[in-house]
Amino acid sequence: MRNTMRWLSVVGGLCASWALPAMAEGTPVDCGSVDCEGIREMRALHEAQLSFMYERDRYTLNLAELGFVPPACADGTRAPVPGPGWVAGCHFAYRVTAVTNPPAGQPAFTAVAQGAAGTPAAGVTLQVSTPMFDQVVFWLERGGVRRYVGGDECLPAEFFACSAQQREGKRNLWALFITQRTFMQEKDRYSENLAEVGFRPMGCTDGTRAAVPDSAWVGGCRFIYRVEVAGTGPEMTFTATARGVSGLVEGTTIKVNETGLLTITPPIGGGCD
Repeated sequence: MRNTMRWLSVVGGLCASWALPAMAEGTPVDCGSVDCEGIREMRALHEAQLSFMYERDRYTLNLAELGFVPPACADGTRAPVPGPGWVAGCHFAYRVTAVTNPPAGQPAFTAVAQGAAGTPAAGVTLQVSTPMFDQVVFWLERGGVRRYVGGDECLPAEFFACSAQQREGKRNLWALFITQRTFMQEKDRYSENLAEVGFRPMGCTDGTRAAVPDSAWVGGCRFIYRVEVAGTGPEMTFTATARGVSGLVEGTTIKVNETGLLTITPPIGGGCD
């Protein structure tokens, strides 16, 4: 299980906010809105579940076990909880509603946030689910209208120094770089088979993936990925490529080699390291 989760832990360590590699297709909204409170805390809950899975080889229904404690309002008050298993923040209450762990099946979980009556969050529901290791689905519903939550929503201002869409490719490519280096330590070789090294980037939050031209590539959300290997044994070299195929990054190619040298063509401004 920990081998399967290796790349997720790498991505988590590289990202300043949970699943930026996976969730790069949204439209920024007001960071001060009440919706953003729920979005930020659901991201934190999702990240906590992934970390818990990496350490314990399971997800959990118990938010206390996760250490998930959303902040209260500035005056110390919290939203009322609908019942057992819920944890209250300022305007929202949170709960993990479903968990599947081996041997019962593929590890998966679903969590929800419910806006408290009598507050600006009343009538707002959020849900995040990870039906598979390489998938995340995150939506928000207000007044019966549901939309998917994008990765660039409700992030601090410094995250917009460069395109969130470019960041998807860079973060996933660094994860692939570290995965290949780890694979070399274990097997004394690199591999062009991304399934063999355990790399599969998450798709978009609506469950879709970028189409790939052939089996050498693996699709993420707005980027597709592949590795080319040269040489034999410990003297091997590799070049990993992320190619933007939609959105603002369409036509962008990002590459990293075994030394960690990163190149972007054409360069997009911003300096997202």
